[in-house]
This record gives sequence, structure tokens and C-alpha cells, in this order.
Amino acid sequence: MRFLSGLMACCLLLGLTAGATAQQGIKPRRIASLNLCTDLLLLELVPRERIVSLTYWAADPDMSYLADQVGDIPLNRSLAEEIVPQQPDLVLAGQFSDVKVVELLRRMNHRVAVLDVPLTLSGMREYILSFGELVGEPARAAALAGQIDRRLALVSARARQAAGAAPLAAVYGPQGVSPGRDTLMDDLLTLADIRNLAAELDIVSYGTLSLEALVMAQPDVLILDDLSLDTNSIAHQAMRHPALLRQFEAGQVMNLPPSLMACVGPTSAEAAERLLALRLGLP
Repeated sequence: MRFLSGLMACCLLLGLTAGATAQQGIKPRRIASLNLCTDLLLLELVPRERIVSLTYWAADPDMSYLADQVGDIPLNRSLAEEIVPQQPDLVLAGQFSDVKVVELLRRMNHRVAVLDVPLTLSGMREYILSFGELVGEPARAAALAGQIDRRLALVSARARQAAGAAPLAAVYGPQGVSPGRDTLMDDLLTLADIRNLAAELDIVSYGTLSLEALVMAQPDVLILDDLSLDTNSIAHQAMRHPALLRQFEAGQVMNLPPSLMACVGPTSAEAAERLLALRLGLP
């Protein structure tokens, strides 16, 4: 009991010390992240020596396209007791981060920024620029946003020149979950001149697309996440159903890594480019 009390006192002291140095307008020197999407932008924009903690998702190659760049940066599971000893002067959280953890860190005088991470392409540029201001790297953020804008604009221009009617795609995930309107995937499909079956079936955000509805719709292309190739989970079994795969030839099935779709940002451009290549390769 004495040990726990001493630990809490130590954590409180560290929190007060870190908070005292985290004044508005001063470039943060010790930044911690509680969210995969903030992990990734940190790695894109901020020198490693200023990053004191990332979530364990950042080091997972299935979810993070920058997993090989994490190196020896300490990892966390979004727990306050992991963050406090790192003495961050800025903690980054997302809108779905644990509210109790955020409140506890703030009570310990840590500066915590809860970011409204966009779920679609709308607001992406503003989000990156605001993030750059927050972490003290506005020039790097502007350069990154400009690069993404140019790549997406090129995809849109090339898609408008594609011959033939826009093909119909079915995006099929574990347990039949499919992204409809108001999702990043729907934005990217539209950009690449590909119709989204889930959106046309009036699914908003994410909903369940039954195997029967998918087969009856006879889409031109099937888009799966590539984790379905390497797992025996029950949730993924429907994605390998013979009735489904029998309907599509080799060139009509695309495997898209989840790491490209986890967060709006640099990977959105690569995902759009892959979808455009699919669009141009279809008859």
C-alpha cells in the first residue's frame, strides 16, 4: 500500500513538472501519442528524439505503414501509468481515446490535445496543417499536405479520362462489414471512378453486406483486406467462401492492406493510386 501511494505521488510530481514546462507557443520537446493516427503523423513530421511514446499499434506492420521506423521508441497501450513516467510536455489523443485516461492526465497537469481525426478525405488537409502547428512543425505539415493533394488530384484527373462506365466494386470485410457512404473507402472509390456497392445499397458509415446480396449484385470487382489471406478466424471465413470467389477471375479480386486504410493521411494517396490502377486494368 505504501508502495502504491509512493508511486502515485511520484507520478503526480512528474506530471506537475512536465506540465509546468508545457506552455502554449513553445515547441513541444517530449510528445506522447495515445492514438494510431497521431502516431503516424508524429513519425511523418517530428524528429524521433522528440517522441517519447507511441501506441503499440505503431509497431504493428499489419496496421502501421511506418512500423519499421518505430525502432526503440517506447510503446504504450494508452494507459496513464505508462505515459506519466515519460514526462511528456504534450500528449496527443483522438476523439475515441479513453476519456478517463485523458481526464487523469489533465488532472496531473499534463497538456493533452484531443484531436478530431477525420474519417473521410474531407478535412484531411486542415487536420494535417493543424497537427503541424500543434507539434511545432508547420512547414513540414504544409509540405506533406501539398504532396498528398497533388497525388490525389492526379488520381482524379486520370480517372476522369478512363474509358467505359464506372465499374461496381464490393468491399467485403470480416463478418461481411462493408464501408458505405461517409467513409474514407467510399471517398477513394469515387476518386478513382469506381462505384461502391455498399453506398448504392444505402449503407451509411459501416454496415453488414450479406454474402447473398453481394453475389446477387454481381459486382465487377471484389476488394478484400489482405489479412484475410493469412488468418483462420471465423470472422474472415466468409471472405474465402467458394460461392464468392467463384464469381471473380484473378484480375477482379484486389487485396488492400489495412495499413493503407487505418487513417486518413499519406496512405490515402497510395490507396487511391492502387484503386486507380485497378480501375484502369478492368475491361
